Amino acid sequence: MTTLSNDCRTSLYRIIWESGEGSVQAFALESRRETARRFFQAAIALIAGRPADDLELCNLYSFRDLVDNGVSEDEELRVFEIGSRGELVTAWVNKPLFLTTDPTLVGKWAELQVQLAAQAAQDVIRRVGGGR
Repeated sequence: MTTLSNDCRTSLYRIIWESGEGSVQAFALESRRETARRFFQAAIALIAGRPADDLELCNLYSFRDLVDNGVSEDEELRVFEIGSRGELVTAWVNKPLFLTTDPTLVGKWAELQVQLAAQAAQDVIRRVGGGR
C-alpha cells in the first residue's frame, strides 16, 4: 500500500481545468497557494497552447483542504475525490494531470484504480449471479 510522501502532505495542490474535452484534475507540488495558482496557469496554458487568461481553471485546493472536505476512509484517497453524497464518494478523479515527479501520488492513484476495477468486477458478478 502506497503512502503519500511528506512533500505531498505539505505541498500538494489540485485544480480543475475545464478543457474542451471535459474536466481535467491537475496536481502539483508548490510551497504556497498563489505560487500553485501561477504554476497551474503557466503549465496548463503551455499544454493547451492557449493564453492563461483563456483557461477555465477553478477549485484550487491544498492537500489539507482535500482531506478536510473528503469522506473516504483512507484520508490520502481524498485527494482524488471530486464528488460525494453524505459518506459515499460519488465521483473520483478520472482525468488526472500529474505535474509532479512524486511517485507516491501516481502510486496512490494507481491503487485507487485497482480498487475501483475490483469493485466494478464484483458488481458485475453480483448482478450476473443474482439473475439466476
